[in-house]
Amino acid sequence: MKTLLTFAVLVITGICAASDDTSLRSKTVLEVLRESKRILWIAAHPDDENSSSALLARGKELSGTLFMASLTRGENSDIVWSGLRRGSAMGTARSELFAKSMAILKADAYDVGPFVNGPYSLAELDARPANAPHQDWLPKATSSADVIAKWKREGDPLGYVIKLVRERRPDVVVSLDDYCGGSGHPEHIAVARLLLQAIPLAADPSAYPGVGEPWKVHAVIFSAHIIPQLVACQFCKCEGKPPTVPAETVLTVERSRVYDMTYLGVKCVVAKTYQNAMQTKGWTETEIREGCRKAETLAGQVPQGGAKEDPLFEQYRIRLLNSQ
Repeated sequence: MKTLLTFAVLVITGICAASDDTSLRSKTVLEVLRESKRILWIAAHPDDENSSSALLARGKELSGTLFMASLTRGENSDIVWSGLRRGSAMGTARSELFAKSMAILKADAYDVGPFVNGPYSLAELDARPANAPHQDWLPKATSSADVIAKWKREGDPLGYVIKLVRERRPDVVVSLDDYCGGSGHPEHIAVARLLLQAIPLAADPSAYPGVGEPWKVHAVIFSAHIIPQLVACQFCKCEGKPPTVPAETVLTVERSRVYDMTYLGVKCVVAKTYQNAMQTKGWTETEIREGCRKAETLAGQVPQGGAKEDPLFEQYRIRLLNSQ
């Protein structure tokens, strides 16, 4: 989680699992969003949306309806601020930050799941001393399967995602991918893998009867961004085979009528809102937005043809059924 948040802060200072529609092969990410009426973003933690917030703002503008969901409340945050403790108190604080992020993005509704971030149960986190050091999943010994197994002891994560899809009825789902999950965090990858299992089941009337009406998702758009540390270690925390479909770059410096700023500006406001709380900066909302206006101005001075990465672009990938 810290990696994604830090990445977002530094930036600013597709599998079609339920469809075999091969016409998607020739569509761009923006064309897919434009043809959608409802979009669902789903990830593991509050702040993960920093990886895709410019696209989510654009998706809201194009489709009209944006839903967002985090499977956990981020209770095991590596960053502790304002006297908070990991566990219930931290989960509440990060859920409140998620709500602020949803308001900035003008999301129509959001969900926070019942699963617990990190290797501990909520009771174990609450019982740990306030000054206990942060302990996350062991980096080389933990896979997304271990995360899912732990979440299964806390409930039914697959059923939760199926229910979410059937209730929100998205045409498109956006998430971190099932290869590296952006930062290599096993919970990011776990959510993507649950999503890929859940989408065909959500469309199957015989699966999970009584859990909403079946719903067919038309496309999944995965963030293709991978942090430099993972590239440097030769994708040491990634799982499975790397995608073979080229990533598509999506411009962020175009201006939005809905947000009265560029998509990059929206991305900046989301990131700095988290930074303001988690690093106790003490900025006012006006100061955050003024800082992001300056970031927009600076970004506008960079030749677009010479920069194909954040903050001017985000990268995404649509994958077809049974394809990489």
